[in-house]
Formats: sequence, C-alpha cells, structure tokens
Amino acid sequence: MKKKYSNIRMKKHIVFIITLLFSVTIIFPGTSITIPSEDCHSISMAIIKVKSGDTIWVKDGIYKEQIKLSSGIALISLSLFKSVIDGAGNEHGIKMGNNSSLSGFEIKNAQIGVYSEGTNNIITKCFIHDNQQSGIVAVGHLPLISDNVIVENGGSGIQGWDVRSTIATINHNTIAFNSNNGISIGGNSDIVVENNICAFNEKLGLKVEPGVKVSLLRNNFYLNAEVFSSLPSNNFTFDPMFVSATTMNYMISENSKCRNMATDNKNIGARIIY
Repeated sequence: MKKKYSNIRMKKHIVFIITLLFSVTIIFPGTSITIPSEDCHSISMAIIKVKSGDTIWVKDGIYKEQIKLSSGIALISLSLFKSVIDGAGNEHGIKMGNNSSLSGFEIKNAQIGVYSEGTNNIITKCFIHDNQQSGIVAVGHLPLISDNVIVENGGSGIQGWDVRSTIATINHNTIAFNSNNGISIGGNSDIVVENNICAFNEKLGLKVEPGVKVSLLRNNFYLNAEVFSSLPSNNFTFDPMFVSATTMNYMISENSKCRNMATDNKNIGARIIY
C-alpha cells in the first residue's frame, strides 16, 4: 500500500503531518499571528488579516463563531482542546478552504462540526463532539484525518460524499457513540482506513458505497449496532476500554488490547493525551 501512494504529492502531505503531530517546535512558512490580541479579538477577524501560507495560533478560550477558513491557512490551538469552537447551532463550526489545516481544537454545538469541500486539507488532533449532525463532512475530496476524537454527534462521525481523492487516509482516530455510522464514505476513490477505533456507533462502524475501494488495516470495530458480514483478518473486535466515556475521557485504559497494536506499533485510536 505504501508503494501505491509514493508519489511526490503524498510525500509532502506525510512530511507535513509528521511535523504537525510530533515536533516540539513547529515552523510554518509565512506569517504567524496569535489571537486574541489587542487588535484581533476573534478567529474570524484573524482570518481576514492573514493570507495563504500564514498560521493562526489560538489561545485558550471559547469562541462562539461560525468560521470560514481561507485557503492555505493553518489554524492551530496553542493548547490541546483548550481552544473551543462553539458553533452555537450554526450550519458549520468550521468550513475549510483548499490546502488548509486544523489542529488541536474542541469543536461542538454546530450542525456539522467541520465541513470540507476543498482539496488537500488536514484535520488532526481535534475533539469533535455534540454536533447536531455529523462530526466531519467532506464533499468531493476527503481530507487527511488523523488523531481526532469524534464522538457523540447526531449523525456519522465522518461522512464523505462523492469522494474522489486518491491520497486520503483516515488514520488513528477514535470514533464512538455517534448516532449514525462511525465512518461513511461514498464516491469513487481509493481510501486507506487504518489504526482507528470505531465503537458503540448506532449503525455501522464503517459504511462504504460500491465505488469506494477501502484498505482496512489494524482498525478496531466494537459493538457498533450493525456489524460487518466479514472483517479482514488484520482488524479487530475487542473492547477498547475507554477510561470513562461518561466523562468524555476517550483515552484507552492501561489494560486495553488496543495498546501497541497499530501498524506503527503505537496504540490504535487517537495518539493524544488529554
């Protein structure tokens, strides 16, 4: 599978993701601004001020906004899950342009948590919950989606419509207790789904339309209301043993069988500590 995606474009995305997820010091091209500041009080105001290639760092706080993230912008929370985007019932918590990235936020209370119809987008390390419809909706192009906790949404955890991407991966996410499917993908594309926990969703853990070719690698599908007729042998069906779903702590416990079982020898599910 790695050979299949060894083109230059994919390598650039992989390098960017690895840098975003694991570097202590993250260096982005362009200008960086931090909000709130004296002359910039909201995320939406900051987006107006920046240009493609710039980065917006967001301090801890609750931001009751419907955000349209311009193309080429990186939007990053300074502290994991401490910058809260409260959609307040709006259509989207965040709508992403092309080549944009989103990392570290808690996103809740919108109709759709994150909406993406652009190309080459990245969604990582976000806590997406209690949105009235799906947590993430992607139309046309599936973003690279990794290390997110996507739980307790009114629709599917991840919903892809008419997906045509050839580089997309859904990797190391924890997707649980959503009111529809864990992951639902339609379109005509090759998708890699690996190292995810899909558990306790009210329909299928994974639903794909006939035109979608999915490679399933080291995922754990557990107690979703509807089950696979057959599951590839390199996937699992055991209790992820969340620390406390009742208090929304979706880290896995010390005794979980998900530990060190991923393709990279890390834990299955989101590789984050919160």
